Amino acid sequence: MHITKIKKDIIRRHYIAGELDLQNLAEQLELRQSTIRFYFKEFGVLEQQRPDKLHDYSFFIGKDKVTRSSPWYLNFLSVIPRLVLAEPGPQLVAEKLYQKYHLRFPEEYSKPRFYGVFKSWFDEHEKELSAIKLKAKFTLQELSTLRKWRKGNDRRLWQVSVLLMTVYTYNSMGKLEHQIECTYATMLHWLRTYERQGLEALSRPGNRKPISKERQAAIEKRTDEVIHMVRQSPKLYGIDKTSWTITDLAYAYGKTSGKPVSYSSVGNYLKNRGVRFRRSREVLVSHDPLFREKYDHLQQTLSNLGKKEKFFSIDEYGPKAIRPKGGRQLVRKGELPIYYKVDKSKGCFICTCALELSTNQLTWFYSGKKDTDEMIRLIDILTLQYQDQERLYLSWDAASWHDSQQLRDYLAEINEPDYRQKLKTPGVELVPLPARTPHLNVIESVFSGLSKSFIHNSDYQSVAECTAAIDRYFNCRNQHFLQHPKRAGQKIWGKEKVKPVFDKANICRHIG
Repeated sequence: MHITKIKKDIIRRHYIAGELDLQNLAEQLELRQSTIRFYFKEFGVLEQQRPDKLHDYSFFIGKDKVTRSSPWYLNFLSVIPRLVLAEPGPQLVAEKLYQKYHLRFPEEYSKPRFYGVFKSWFDEHEKELSAIKLKAKFTLQELSTLRKWRKGNDRRLWQVSVLLMTVYTYNSMGKLEHQIECTYATMLHWLRTYERQGLEALSRPGNRKPISKERQAAIEKRTDEVIHMVRQSPKLYGIDKTSWTITDLAYAYGKTSGKPVSYSSVGNYLKNRGVRFRRSREVLVSHDPLFREKYDHLQQTLSNLGKKEKFFSIDEYGPKAIRPKGGRQLVRKGELPIYYKVDKSKGCFICTCALELSTNQLTWFYSGKKDTDEMIRLIDILTLQYQDQERLYLSWDAASWHDSQQLRDYLAEINEPDYRQKLKTPGVELVPLPARTPHLNVIESVFSGLSKSFIHNSDYQSVAECTAAIDRYFNCRNQHFLQHPKRAGQKIWGKEKVKPVFDKANICRHIG
């Protein structure tokens, strides 16, 4: 019933003026009289419920409210709840309900119209009707038993409880049959059993025959053979793949043994033995021949760290180019976050950073290169900042500029007693990490948090803007651990993915 707003306004003006001649108005607007009658009814309901809106030509109450205010619908509401509650269930047959309704009101809703009105009404009141029916149908003890079955692990009892507690369903029993994965004949059998003998008859165990010892032994043997196949390459069985699938296992077993087996049986064999599909994970492996010696030295240094000694985890962050960056972010379902790739960057930087483990304080500066001169610059900053300490331990990876002859000569110079006494500086000792073990470098966890917080999903316009954001992050982090020193081992702001604590099992660097 789609007509123009101009015609609706004309009908409204005729209603307000009291000119209710359907025939003349229908001929004038070239509409059916039933359409004019509907809008007269709508404006009548509007005049009763919202008289202040009758003269508002942009306001309408809608078709549903008009329909539900009609005498036919009110008569429908007066009888349909009793008719539904009188049905045994669980399936409601609209044909039977219409026959009973038609006996009371033969001149009103036709069968197709009744079906639509009833479906709409039932969808709105299904929960309250089911609650009333459950209380009338079951005792409190039976309801408690059914709820227990529904939450339990016994599949058959779960199916029975869902069937019995679904007291009404307007659709066919096929929908319920699909939901509990049970045949229609079995559902009817359970319903009749309950009506005749009650819940006690349905709680009995099934009549599944026990598996004989011979068959159990055959299943175990078959399982052993399948597990043995899993440990081998599929190519040995003529399958040109690098990894197994359940279907391939079933095919290969049937081909080699001459005894066909279903893929579901193969899945059960693997499940019973605890075999699952798991995604492989890339790990870093160090080939340093002195790995054990270096690791033991790290452990010993940390365990014997004195009150006047500090241990630093050191690494460089970068070089990082200033261009739009992607990353993880919250989006609506179906949306794909994008960023525009830019070939030319706005500059780049390197952040050389040292993390003191006992106080969780960071020291950092920016540069444009990675070399020995920058390491000497960092050592000068640390010896000046921690001038009140007796010894500083520096731990970093096996990069060439971390172990150059120039750096060794400089360390020998600043560790001379005369130099230290003159400038009052602490001694400096290197505690190098094994080669190819960035996951042991504690500062990598700080870099992971920095990347997630200020680098991913960013589009900085200059190097200065980016480094200013990094400065804010590091300053807030230092301030946090100054105020909460006991929480130094916990994740900061929920951004660092692992605790910044030295441990051989701690994967500080985010891989992949």
